[in-house]
Amino acid sequence: MNVHRWRNLEGSDPKKFELIQKIHTLQKRLISKTEEVVGRDMQLEEKERAYLALKKVVARHPGPELAEQLTVYQTALKDKTRQMRAMAAELNLFQAQANEYKYEVDKISREHQVRFILTCNPSK
Repeated sequence: MNVHRWRNLEGSDPKKFELIQKIHTLQKRLISKTEEVVGRDMQLEEKERAYLALKKVVARHPGPELAEQLTVYQTALKDKTRQMRAMAAELNLFQAQANEYKYEVDKISREHQVRFILTCNPSK
């Protein structure tokens, strides 16, 4: 009896032939399911590789802590800039006052020199 040729042989046990056909059908289903599982495993591996690549990219990007810290630094920088501008304005004011005082000192100094010269030389 040669069962593997897939034909019904006369004089054979029909129950055995049906069982062999069932085995072949189940083997085909098993092969197709195995191929399906292999395909899904490959897809899963691709997804895992993509996940790891994206994870590396995300790891290189700054997190929310860094953004918060950047906001704090920006606020501090704005405050310091405002203070610096105010101090620069005060410096300009004080420099103007110092120049004014120097001018007055020079003026008074010249007046004293003139008086001194006049007092030393009464004939003039």
